[in-house]
Amino acid sequence: MNTTAKFGGLGAVIALLLTEVPTQYDLYVALFIIACGAATAMIPPPHAGSKWVWAYQLMTTIGLNIGWAENHFKPGQSGVRVPLVDKPAAKQAVASAGIPVLNKKGQPETPVS
Repeated sequence: MNTTAKFGGLGAVIALLLTEVPTQYDLYVALFIIACGAATAMIPPPHAGSKWVWAYQLMTTIGLNIGWAENHFKPGQSGVRVPLVDKPAAKQAVASAGIPVLNKKGQPETPVS
């Protein structure tokens, strides 16, 4: 499924859910969503075995930090910033150091020859 369809579906679901909120509480719901987004920008993700993983993932979802959001990290994983042209060399350097490179699902990638 392409990204546009995902965002369209997500926008429709969010709009549907917000119509169910009574009008006098709209401001509070919006502030809660903004607060969750701001908190995930300031709080680093917990390590993978932490009991706070579920709470952090719930907070990032409520704060709409999904997809390509800057602070959408998975607990126990990190991102290494390199220029796009250097991505293959960076992946090779990490793999040659014995560190598994993970795919989008968090599973080790199969090495490309």
